[in-house]
Amino acid sequence: MKTRLTSSRHFALLGAIALASGCQTLAPTEKMADFNQLYASGNYQAAADSALQSAGGLSTEKQPELLWSLQAGTALTASGQFALSNQVFDAAEDLAKEEDTEHLVRKGFEKLTSTLVNNNLNRYSPTVYDGVMVNTYKALNSMFLADAQNARIEFNRAADRQRRAEEHFRSKIQAQKEKLSEEQVKAEAPAPANGYQPNRAEAEKTVYQAYPELQEWQVYPDFVNPYTDYLHGLYFMLGSSDKDDLGKARDSLRRVAGMNPNNPAVKTDLQVVNNLIRGTWRKQKLNPAVWVIFENGLGPEIEELLVPIPLFLVNDKVEYSQLALPKLKLRDQAYSHLELFAGNKPLGKTEQLASLDRVVQTEFKKEFPYKVTEAVISTIAKGAIQYEARRQGGLAGALAAGVYQAATTRADKRIWSALPKEVQVARIRPPANRKLTIKSPGLAEPLEVELPDSQFSIVYIKASAPGSQPIYQIAGY
Repeated sequence: MKTRLTSSRHFALLGAIALASGCQTLAPTEKMADFNQLYASGNYQAAADSALQSAGGLSTEKQPELLWSLQAGTALTASGQFALSNQVFDAAEDLAKEEDTEHLVRKGFEKLTSTLVNNNLNRYSPTVYDGVMVNTYKALNSMFLADAQNARIEFNRAADRQRRAEEHFRSKIQAQKEKLSEEQVKAEAPAPANGYQPNRAEAEKTVYQAYPELQEWQVYPDFVNPYTDYLHGLYFMLGSSDKDDLGKARDSLRRVAGMNPNNPAVKTDLQVVNNLIRGTWRKQKLNPAVWVIFENGLGPEIEELLVPIPLFLVNDKVEYSQLALPKLKLRDQAYSHLELFAGNKPLGKTEQLASLDRVVQTEFKKEFPYKVTEAVISTIAKGAIQYEARRQGGLAGALAAGVYQAATTRADKRIWSALPKEVQVARIRPPANRKLTIKSPGLAEPLEVELPDSQFSIVYIKASAPGSQPIYQIAGY
């Protein structure tokens, strides 16, 4: 009688965990879908309001949520609220620091949660490129606010994050290896008497067969983000005549040129900064120029891939066995390119500078083996629960445990979805009347942009989905 009561309590607990897992993941998924729809349509103000509400608002009484802060900050930049965007991104940076230094007790709890349920119940863990892009957007916001001091600070921080990315990632991977090693020993220690013998190697082999695209991705070297590097180089080329600053600009532009050898804007900028350093040219004597920076489309989303593991466990010891893993889903460009005109006179067109798809793929590919191991360990642990439930509770126990594993086997689909798919750039001479017309195949109405009366101008354009009306912001130097 005592055994039956204990088993009944265990089955009730399994059901409660499954229910809690479903409730925790459903509402955020629906909210994110609503945000993504607003953002893709170009309704950036409404998207920002939605994200801020989901983040917990701007009140200091409640800690905001990191991922929603990232979404809100991007939408605020697109809607022209640069100071508020920086405020939200500041909060996001603080949250990311807390995530890096979280208490050991919480880390232990989140480790247990990811094994017995899934990562969706844990806090969002920021990627390396998240941190780089936060500082990039804060620098961009400061440029639009004509705040040279803070633009300099944020570009230096972004560059420093890029330099430390490999080291940071190596440390993160090592910590993850140690965590997984501990869990692996526990999960794979079979009890010979009960006949439960997992086959982890077969499970991992099956997973990799479901991800053939990993071998095809053209990733960036050393976690370099060409968008960040280009803006960094452009800022220090335009904002200073100091040789140290021009040296920073040259270093960044060289890296970008190495990844974009045929981009005419990058080639010209590198030539200009080289001549400025040599003293051959003086900045005051340079021809006026306009840079059009085009954030095009939307970066990857994550969808869930369920991978059945038919050989994962020997004979028929469990009722259900599969893995849930994240899979990148690439989205469309808004427009193939932008065409620039002075009246009816063509001035040039934008060409790709950086693929944010590749930035995301670079880190995803590096981290993927550990995601697989983590998912396998979770399935091993849940398989052990299934086996024990069958042994103690018969068919009823097996079914309850099967429902528990099916309900809790969920991939973590959270990602900063407001990032662009790619960034394009063009460098042109400004029209004599300072009026720039921007067209594109598929764009219903051309953009008419009035340029400031300055030697140098940066026109930032964003379009999130095919057919959406682009928005623009301008900074003059």
